[in-house]
Amino acid sequence: MSEAKKDLRREITAFRRDMSENVREESDEKIYNNLVALDFVRDCGTFLVYASSPAEVDTRRFITEMLRKGRTVAVPKCEGRNMRFLSVNSLDELVKSSFGVDEPVRGTEITEFSGTVCIVPALRFDRKGFRLGWGGGFYDRFLKDYTGHSVGICYEENCGEVPTDVYDIAVDAVITENGRYK
Repeated sequence: MSEAKKDLRREITAFRRDMSENVREESDEKIYNNLVALDFVRDCGTFLVYASSPAEVDTRRFITEMLRKGRTVAVPKCEGRNMRFLSVNSLDELVKSSFGVDEPVRGTEITEFSGTVCIVPALRFDRKGFRLGWGGGFYDRFLKDYTGHSVGICYEENCGEVPTDVYDIAVDAVITENGRYK
């Protein structure tokens, strides 16, 4: 891992840790509204969504709302170097994994991805859709063959230059509290 990526990860992690609760809640609300306003999100029946940690843009409201609307929601489960997406009926079905993220214990695996929307996590996105993740490469490996729409969500403050490598895959759109890029 490059020093530039390590330094950027430390800087962004500190920014998120130091965000006031009011600013975070206000930004999360705007990001949610910008996300659900996208045509391909509004019309989608199946979502692949990570369960956010307190330091990330909130996805738990999105998951809850999509389930309430009768949509299928699948949350990633990491196994080895790969991810599988398992459907959930509630956030209560998630447990803390060895990586420290909430994952489903069981659920129907989603294997047909055309027509789905994948909400992709990152520490930072650039305006072209490239991302700086946590360094595991799970989403780059997944997105390489993914056929649905991919959307990155992040705080505007965390949208900027990203060091990229040949294996990095850009998302289709980036949503912040200020709007949409790409």
